[in-house]
Amino acid sequence: MLEKIRDKVEPITNRIGQELSKLGMTPIMLSIFAIIFSLISAFFYSNLIQFEINNIISNQALGAIFLLIAGLCDMLDGAIARVAKKSTLRGAFIDSTFDRVTEIIIFAGLLIGQYAEPLFVFFAITLSMLVSYSRTKAEAINVDLRGIGIAERSERILILCLCSFINEIRLAIIIIIVLSFITFMERFIAVMKKSE
Repeated sequence: MLEKIRDKVEPITNRIGQELSKLGMTPIMLSIFAIIFSLISAFFYSNLIQFEINNIISNQALGAIFLLIAGLCDMLDGAIARVAKKSTLRGAFIDSTFDRVTEIIIFAGLLIGQYAEPLFVFFAITLSMLVSYSRTKAEAINVDLRGIGIAERSERILILCLCSFINEIRLAIIIIIVLSFITFMERFIAVMKKSE
């Protein structure tokens, strides 16, 4: 769904990417920053240490903040690649792989934090991976799935972050399971139709 507003957001991210490129930032650097911020996010989600600041900002909110920063880094690495004309097949592979790594890291933090039954977290990560895998595999057979599905990676991040701010992470995990399943089925059907 959010993929549909990419054309409106891209000029802004491209300008930011251009400025970052002038400062010597590369796409791989931002991909690494995304992993680092994901690790920090997962650490807060894990509740291994309570960091409640004056009983105002909870661990869940801190986890969401760092997850949003990680998402921003992921958005800008592509912008730098575009404006600096550094888009390569190897870069696309690294970006896609690192995206999966960050998702696994976040769900590991949620699992350790015990916000929901382990089986729910298992289904959430499994279906999230299937959504991403279906797009990657579809691209390998020249079927474009961009914008197909109601819960791509950006939507899943936003759902988790919004629910984190209202302390409803279990609800977020359930929503992610349901929407990821629907998205996977939408993509599966789309590939069946487009590859006939």
